[in-house]
Amino acid sequence: MTQKMNIQLGGVQKTLLLPFVARIIETKHNNGILNDKKSLEIAQKVHFDFKTIQREMSEVGVAALAVRSVKFDKHIKAFQEIHPNGKILTLGAGLDTYFYRCDNGTNIWYDLDLEDTLSLREELLPIPNERVKYIKKSLFDITWIDDIGNIDDGLLILVPGVLPYFPEEDVKNFLKIIASELTGASIVFDVISQLGILFINQRIHRSGMETANLNWGLVDAKELESWSKHIKVEKSEAYFKNIRHLPRYNIITKQLMRFNDLLSISQIIKLRFV
Repeated sequence: MTQKMNIQLGGVQKTLLLPFVARIIETKHNNGILNDKKSLEIAQKVHFDFKTIQREMSEVGVAALAVRSVKFDKHIKAFQEIHPNGKILTLGAGLDTYFYRCDNGTNIWYDLDLEDTLSLREELLPIPNERVKYIKKSLFDITWIDDIGNIDDGLLILVPGVLPYFPEEDVKNFLKIIASELTGASIVFDVISQLGILFINQRIHRSGMETANLNWGLVDAKELESWSKHIKVEKSEAYFKNIRHLPRYNIITKQLMRFNDLLSISQIIKLRFV
């Protein structure tokens, strides 16, 4: 029997296990909103405290992380319709499996993350072909702009579950710089309100990730346009909007979904750099 790999990551990097576990849970359901067979395959190769993480993840938390994957997939497919040869970059890639769910056979894919995380990704998700490239850098090391090169065929940047971990000033400076450097590119990321941060941090800590904390909160996406003349908000959408409320969700989960969307506790935002 092949020995499973132990996962050794830093405090914030460990949070990649949360969406990973959520995708596994959702995929195992017969009527789940997400089908991610690649994550199930990876789970057979690693040893980590799956049960503790699962136990501390609420049903609505699992649903939210699965919904994020579903909605990011939709953004990818919409981009591919217009830019079939374009580039798709994930900042803070972790163990995300967008390529395996969405590849069209012609896009160029880039996955960026810190060295320990990307080394883990290289072992569990080896580069599948010449159209996929890995970049071992911090997203704040903007020399990755040179790594991706020409973006005349289009560039979509995905930042799943990363930016809220940083102070607002860091996020602001980051977006201002890349917006001025990557004219014509689009970026999709999720944001959480300060109210949401309060509750989610409690859940993260109870999952055994005591050193990981969300920091940046946002409710009004239009605020981002005041950060730079190069930033244009194309879309902001509440997490559970247009997502079917599955019968298996309990009544508390359904009410929390409605509460989330009503108060804009968590949203997915798409910006265009102009």
